[in-house]
Amino acid sequence: MALFSKDVPEEKPEENPKDKKGKSKDKKDKKDKKGKGKEDDDKPGLKRPGTSGTENILITNRKEAMEQFAKAQRAEKVWRAKKQATAARENYTETKTHFRECFSHFKLAFTGLFAVMLAIPHLIRDKKEQRRKKADAARRARDLERKKKLEEALARQSIDTTVTKLDA
Repeated sequence: MALFSKDVPEEKPEENPKDKKGKSKDKKDKKDKKGKGKEDDDKPGLKRPGTSGTENILITNRKEAMEQFAKAQRAEKVWRAKKQATAARENYTETKTHFRECFSHFKLAFTGLFAVMLAIPHLIRDKKEQRRKKADAARRARDLERKKKLEEALARQSIDTTVTKLDA
């Protein structure tokens, strides 16, 4: 016997004996089908549903689970968006401060660049002066060395001349 199939034959209710006014004589027959009266029995389109209570519970549980899942997904998306928005705000403020610093540093860099460009002749003069001082110090050292050698040579020559005069 299939619980969920639609091939299950349905039982037709028995016809109730009616009096002249169209009412049922049996009071028990009047309230069958869960409190529904005789008016529902006479309509040909109404039949007992073909699903069982278990199937209805499963369908209801599935629908509730789908709704809970959709609600959880929405909550997760909201949480993720909130988290990403917080990170984006932090990045935005940090970037703003970096750009502020960047523009101030850029301004300082160009101010310094123009000052250096204006000071290039002074730098060149300073380098020339340093080279001149170094060359003068080297020339002075060479001159002192030559002078020392000449004095030594003269001293030797004077000693030799005095020695030769004495020998003679």
